[in-house]
Amino acid sequence: MSGQAGARRLPVSLLLLTLALLGVAAWCFASRATSPSDGITVSVGDSPISTGGVVVVSVRDASGPIQPGDRIISINGISLGDRVNSLPGGLPVSAGDTLTYELRRGDARIFADVPLRPYPMLAGLLDGWPTLLVNALLLLTSVAVFLARPRDPATNAALIASTIGLVTTAGATYFSLEALDLVAGNQFWRWFTGEAAFALLWGGMLHFALAFPAVVYARRYWKLMVLGYLGPALLYGVSAAVVVLLLGDPYQRFAVLGSPALPALFVYPLLVLGILVHKYLTCHDDLTRRPLRWLALALGGGAAVYFAVWVVPVVLHGRALLPDRYQTLAFVAVPVAVVAAVLRHQALNIEVVVSRSLAYGALSAGVIGLYIGLVSALSLVFPPIDSLWKQAAAAATVAVLVQPLRSRLQTLINKRLFGDRDDPYRVVSTLASRLEATHTPGAMLPAIVETVAAALRLPYVAIEIQARGRSETAACTGVLPSGDPHRLPLTFQGERVGYLIIAPRTARDTLKRRDRIALAEVARHAGAAVYTARLTRDLRRSRDRLVRAREKERRRILHELHDGVGPTLAAVALGIDASQRSVGNDTATGVLLGRLRDELQAAIVEIRRLAHGLRPPVLDRIGLIPAIREYAGAVASRTAHSDGSDDGVTIILEVPTVLPKLPASVDVAAYRIICEALTNVTRHAMARSCAVRLWVDDDLHIEVVDDGVGIGQSELTGGGVGLSSMRERAAELGGDCLVEADREGGTRVFATLPLPKEGA
Repeated sequence: MSGQAGARRLPVSLLLLTLALLGVAAWCFASRATSPSDGITVSVGDSPISTGGVVVVSVRDASGPIQPGDRIISINGISLGDRVNSLPGGLPVSAGDTLTYELRRGDARIFADVPLRPYPMLAGLLDGWPTLLVNALLLLTSVAVFLARPRDPATNAALIASTIGLVTTAGATYFSLEALDLVAGNQFWRWFTGEAAFALLWGGMLHFALAFPAVVYARRYWKLMVLGYLGPALLYGVSAAVVVLLLGDPYQRFAVLGSPALPALFVYPLLVLGILVHKYLTCHDDLTRRPLRWLALALGGGAAVYFAVWVVPVVLHGRALLPDRYQTLAFVAVPVAVVAAVLRHQALNIEVVVSRSLAYGALSAGVIGLYIGLVSALSLVFPPIDSLWKQAAAAATVAVLVQPLRSRLQTLINKRLFGDRDDPYRVVSTLASRLEATHTPGAMLPAIVETVAAALRLPYVAIEIQARGRSETAACTGVLPSGDPHRLPLTFQGERVGYLIIAPRTARDTLKRRDRIALAEVARHAGAAVYTARLTRDLRRSRDRLVRAREKERRRILHELHDGVGPTLAAVALGIDASQRSVGNDTATGVLLGRLRDELQAAIVEIRRLAHGLRPPVLDRIGLIPAIREYAGAVASRTAHSDGSDDGVTIILEVPTVLPKLPASVDVAAYRIICEALTNVTRHAMARSCAVRLWVDDDLHIEVVDDGVGIGQSELTGGGVGLSSMRERAAELGGDCLVEADREGGTRVFATLPLPKEGA
């Protein structure tokens, strides 16, 4: 518990930083709400700042005396050139005051009185809802993943970046710079704070690129992160020094000095892209590369929408399909993709919360995409849809179309993340279909664990068989994480036959009620399969014990014949020879002794043949692989003509140099099967070449293929003694031997001899 508590302890310094940034954002909102407005928007860092004045970008009151494109020289006698050359801002003014603006419109000089009004916060909020939505989605998803994994570098970077983004929005993005802010009040510094936060935001984006989805540059991580946040300030300082030294016009200097984020815009996008690309190319871990693909897909899709709706239509028709305030909606899928990548690859432990967040986030992205598509289509047919009631009608149409998709979307996301736990009978049906396609008892238990793990998205599933007071793992899939797994008993006819071992999806998670229901249904049907597998295992072990006992007895008899009976008979033969010489070979007794000696010699030969049949001595003398090479060489030499007119059968051996230690019964069976197959090739196949292959995985596999005349169907079904002996030798070990006509001509013999498994 102490380890988990330490892992979830919130970093105090990061919380303090987040609270400070939220405080700055709140100050920006409150400052704008309580300050008067002239409704005249200007810009810095773009063409609206030019020699001789500040150019008006837009006006709130289109019928007023000031129009877009006018150049403002002074306000109430205060020169804008003097302000931008020193410190912008000044004494506060109040709503209701009237200020005189000096303008230049072409060559004309105009004076206009502009009344100040309270800033229309509500109208601004309603008009800028897309920006608010994207920022809220970014902040909420960042907070969600941070609370679940507060020590994860990627969640820390996401929280910092989203909070800085909120300051940027409140300071500069959401509330534009007005002409009044250059000469009165403190609103310029609110706007400058937002611009500075925008420069710092690029450092946060670089921080996130370094940490997502995992830290790769571990040794240089902290150094790169600090440099990433200091970089925009350093770039701004260098740019400011160059501008002060080279530019004399105050307006041109102010265009750079008043835009602290401008230098970073030319450098940081390339740095962020380079880090992500380098991380993707150098990391061969798929758990790192897949989340990067999710992020690239979201960013690429957002860029495609941005170009299709705003850039291309402006180039072709001079007007975008939607107003610029909707541009942020093109990238609403980015936070959804990040959360999806985090959850899909189990980087965090917030299944239900983020599952719902992912569902509603994806639904929101779909709604927004449908809304943009509908409004774009209608704007091509009808006049621009800029009235509130037209937008409301489009939104209502989208809501009606999307509502039936919510439950379906939630189901699809749950199925993708948690499998079929909501439908336990589907899990059972899938398991039944898998078992029906399984033809051997030994494959049943692996099929069960693989099906359960895939159907419920579990990292580790195993089956333990219980017998004679002890348990052993019979099948497993996945990697067992840290923590205690869940053990579900498996029974058959009231007897406990084993356990189903399940690991939760994450180390700190527990199995939910729906998971337990689905697993209980699986356990009810898996008990019979486990009982069958246990019987099969016991039968195999009994057969292996019998084979080992028989082989042990054969070796004992072989030693008795070799060390006892053989020398005794040889001594008797020597005695008969001595007796025959003493009485003479031509006498009746000598002839009888000669006949006895011949019969005794025939008995010795028969005993040697029987001993060789019990176990070929060559296996004990040189081993299986050299014995096969020796026999293959002898067979090939017997088929060659002595005059050199025919080289005989070419035998190609593809065998390992060294074999693991094999049971005596297995190497005898392998040697006998290969010898019999090669004998058949030389006697019946009329082949020119033959290939012998032998390899070991879980079992010992033998393949003998020739290019002869093949084998007939009658020989396959009936067969002679040789074919029967090969099948019998494989079957008595629990294996099989297949003799068939090869597809390219000739005959193929394929035998599998089981090897003892661990714990058998």
